[in-house]
Amino acid sequence: MHTNHSIVILYNKPGLNAPEDVLDIVRQAEWIAEILSAKGYGVSLQPFSLQVLEELSQKHTETPLLVFNLVDSAPGEENLAYLVPGMLEYLQLPYTGCSLHSLYTTTDKMLAKRMLRSRGIATPDWVVFGETNTFVPSLRMQYLVKPVAEDASIGLGEDSLVQADSLHSVEEAIKQIAKKTKKECFAEQFIEGREFTACMYGPKDNPVILTPYEWVFKDYEANNKAKIITYDAKWTENSFGYDHIEAKYHADEKDLPLLDTLSDIARQCWDTFSLKGYARVDFRIDEHNKPWVLEVNCNPSFYGFYHLALEGKFSFEDLVETIVEVASI
Repeated sequence: MHTNHSIVILYNKPGLNAPEDVLDIVRQAEWIAEILSAKGYGVSLQPFSLQVLEELSQKHTETPLLVFNLVDSAPGEENLAYLVPGMLEYLQLPYTGCSLHSLYTTTDKMLAKRMLRSRGIATPDWVVFGETNTFVPSLRMQYLVKPVAEDASIGLGEDSLVQADSLHSVEEAIKQIAKKTKKECFAEQFIEGREFTACMYGPKDNPVILTPYEWVFKDYEANNKAKIITYDAKWTENSFGYDHIEAKYHADEKDLPLLDTLSDIARQCWDTFSLKGYARVDFRIDEHNKPWVLEVNCNPSFYGFYHLALEGKFSFEDLVETIVEVASI
């Protein structure tokens, strides 16, 4: 319990012309501050810097502090997402969310996919320079080229989907998109089908797995568009994806067996990566109703949690407080 701690909400400092995903971190920091203030905690907002960490460490010797860690990837700061927990541990400052180890292993998508496979958790095949994972060329096979270490769909656009008529063509697509985005990339087999997300929170040994929800792609087939949640679909108002992808938080009875399976897999992911605090797992469901784990996100936004709380008629504010209560060094 941390009822005697003052809470410092740490987040990325938005630079000049900061992209929308970074500005959203600031909005969420302000939102969480309002919730915890209403709960009676002393709360302050603090943009990240090394100097700030040193100041917080000194203050902690006089007054107990807890860091609500919202520091995520931002342009030029991609490593901060996993390095900040290590810094906080070194300074012996208790903090919310996942550890350096968990964030590092999930941020590196290649490492994460290998760990998933080692535990028998299905994740789509991939191609990366120097490593080809069970690549079998097929005229029907498509690959999605992604940055190796980014979230928020950064670097993902409609041109990221490539036809896999040969290994060489996939490697050329990786090379071209890496050059365009200036990021290390890999190609992941595209699973045509439904997309779901599972949100989780709580202590390391006893997480709450919330009912997975579906992303509905409206009018995509009629407009001959691939069902991909691109960067624009998440962040650019008036783009086709932004206007035509909706989260469906109500669970249909016919889907309950599938949702139970997704919840079980999400729990396996929680254990595989030693998660704590809160996290999210993204899935694709193929034509045979088989789930595939696309990504494990250890520093997700709170919007899914909030809407699931509304749907389930439980307190989102209490959920946020639970994240504080299970924080550790």
